[in-house]
Amino acid sequence: MKIIKITLFLFPVIILTKPIYGDDQLSLLLKNHFNNNLGSPELLGIHIYNDKKGKVLQADIEITANENHIIMTMNAMSQIGQYSKTPFHKFIIIEHYPKEKIPTGYESDADCAINYFVRKKITKNIWMKNCLSSSIIQREIENWSTLNKN
Repeated sequence: MKIIKITLFLFPVIILTKPIYGDDQLSLLLKNHFNNNLGSPELLGIHIYNDKKGKVLQADIEITANENHIIMTMNAMSQIGQYSKTPFHKFIIIEHYPKEKIPTGYESDADCAINYFVRKKITKNIWMKNCLSSSIIQREIENWSTLNKN
């Protein structure tokens, strides 16, 4: 009788838990997402690393048209990144252009992006105003020039 009670208790818990993936599996899921969706930009690379504040997911994409792929890419990162064994702190997108042009970078707090794209807890305007930043490349360039003045 105890076995039946334990089984009945654990069954809903097992059914309702979401899958959890490691970094290699997440990279593969993102690559498959970009390869299988028409209109997706070309994915140049996926980088998963730790910075001082936590785990970061970075996608490098190549932009060939004047379309805005930031929303599409951030959505994919949020949809797939929510299944990480270790929660992400930040999502970063680097847009590379075919001509010699400085890449454009965007970053978003991961929880905030997941709250917009997955959980629908906030609006697009709130996400763009409070969570999305497009100044990361400029910040990096300023840091490099300060460090390399000698």
